[in-house]
Amino acid sequence: MELYQLRTLVTVADVGNLTHAAERLFTSQPAISAHIKALEQELNVKLFDRTPKGMRLTEHGKILIENAHSVLNATNQLRIKASMLSGELAGAIKIGLNTNAEFLQLSTLHDSLISKSPQLKIQLSEGISIELLHEIRRGSLDGTFYFGKNPLKDVESVPLTEATIVVAGAKKWKKQLMDTSPASIAKLPWIYPVPFCPYHDFVTALFADISEKPKWTADASSESSMNVLLRSGVGVALIRQDEAQPWVDEGLITIWKGQSFTLPLSFAYLKKRKQDPLVQALISSVKASFDKTTNAVP
Repeated sequence: MELYQLRTLVTVADVGNLTHAAERLFTSQPAISAHIKALEQELNVKLFDRTPKGMRLTEHGKILIENAHSVLNATNQLRIKASMLSGELAGAIKIGLNTNAEFLQLSTLHDSLISKSPQLKIQLSEGISIELLHEIRRGSLDGTFYFGKNPLKDVESVPLTEATIVVAGAKKWKKQLMDTSPASIAKLPWIYPVPFCPYHDFVTALFADISEKPKWTADASSESSMNVLLRSGVGVALIRQDEAQPWVDEGLITIWKGQSFTLPLSFAYLKKRKQDPLVQALISSVKASFDKTTNAVP
């Protein structure tokens, strides 16, 4: 088998879709399908079930994906150690993104990393915070941004900044959103955040003391999809205040006058890799990118 086949396996498992995997790997969908087919034939194991919703790992695939992660991670570590011997970091550095690039200072981070180590190749993976933290533990990411708490003891965290989370809705609900009572907004249709998301905890706390719980009109699997549904008027939802304000200025949405929430943003890496030069370079660049902002945590 070839390393590119393992990269295809891991990417398809990550995104669950051949088209998206092809986009991430800068190749074609037929090439992705061919990689998977060749790997299944060589291993004599079916790796994926093809479903209407996309590609889903089989039980055998779930077992073998861990080995694929280990092989790819070991290969990258080999490249890193070799580059250390030559005095310059090289290879791929994999970073998890839990929200939009602007908030994460991604451009500044990229420039910082590349200016110090021009041979580094930066790979980005988007997802929700808890999933990205587990990717750190599995070794498929070198570091990740995440919101909220870190429940994993073998994953270390660096606090970066805080976001203000507010309730907002389309302008057609402006009157109800002027009322500061949670009971008033519980009567509106809501866009439901996924479990294990910090937003889910905020909604639970918001309506803990009222008997009439809100009606969930839609589920959102990510912050970006929630924002799209919010702006289109499907329902009210939680949103970062910095994201909401431009839409408020345009008259597209209204921010509820009641409670807001504080959500910490941190950066995580595997604790046992703390002395890894690649991780050290990544942490240093992440800290530097947020030190340049006015809301950075000292």
